[in-house]
Amino acid sequence: MMEALFSATLGALALSAKLLLIIVPLVTAFEVLRYLPVFRRAGNAVDPLMRGMGLSREAAVPLFTGIFLGIAYGAGIIIRIAQEKRLPRRELFLLGLFLATCHAVVEDTLIFVVLGANGWIILGVRIFIAVGLTVVLAHLWARREKKSAAGE
Repeated sequence: MMEALFSATLGALALSAKLLLIIVPLVTAFEVLRYLPVFRRAGNAVDPLMRGMGLSREAAVPLFTGIFLGIAYGAGIIIRIAQEKRLPRRELFLLGLFLATCHAVVEDTLIFVVLGANGWIILGVRIFIAVGLTVVLAHLWARREKKSAAGE
């Protein structure tokens, strides 16, 4: 009994150490990159994809934050942007939908890889589903707005 408890404790400590080795550098790197023009350039690069998902360039920082660090960080920035009223309600919804489906992709993928999963499959499926859902809902929302504007 004690041997099993000791073994489980050692396993948990080893996993915790691996998680710390993944999460701490990611958060640190993100915080440094946030103050450099990296996100602006990345926003320019993915602008066509974001427009296809119904998102403007203003949504780039919360999108990247949520994708790389998780929904809690992303939500904090989304809330701040919503309070500043820089994004319309439609974009806030689409951003939330995307991040609900595809958040913390680097962190989560690395964690699952440490546990033995195939990271490329996890990453590919998550991104495909998030982009697909967001594009579909953005188009449905736009169609509904056109009908409303036409008086139907």
